[in-house]
Amino acid sequence: MNDKSKSVKFFEQLSWGIWIWSFIALLCVSIYLSVWAPLGNIAALLVTGISFAGFYSLSIKMRTTTKIEGQMLISNKAKIDLKFIKSATALDAEGFKRLAGVDADPAAFLAINFWSKTGVKVELKDKKDPTPYWLISSKDPKRLVKALVKAQK
Repeated sequence: MNDKSKSVKFFEQLSWGIWIWSFIALLCVSIYLSVWAPLGNIAALLVTGISFAGFYSLSIKMRTTTKIEGQMLISNKAKIDLKFIKSATALDAEGFKRLAGVDADPAAFLAINFWSKTGVKVELKDKKDPTPYWLISSKDPKRLVKALVKAQK
């Protein structure tokens, strides 16, 4: 294989938005004040620091990564060869919400986040795989669809 076939043709990593970090900042202030009042400054700083480290670790664990590398679509730890992709559809907020909710197929693979409003439906054509489609969160679903179409050529 040449270097071009292994190159990354698309990369997107979704992590918590500013509104979640704002909430965590307020939560840390609340934790600090709750511990500071009865136990003092050092205990409050220690507990707040440990809490923030826990939140930060959780944010890293909850990140979603989607990439097209070589002839593979990779979403977190799941991989599929591009030859098994039938089609890809960019979904707006309403379509994404419906497909992740009331219209969801229980056999579908979901790589979604609660903070993402848009995504891509990737329909599969592998007869050996019972998974009908992948639903992937994306900030820019049209760019992911274009990258999939281009990579399949």
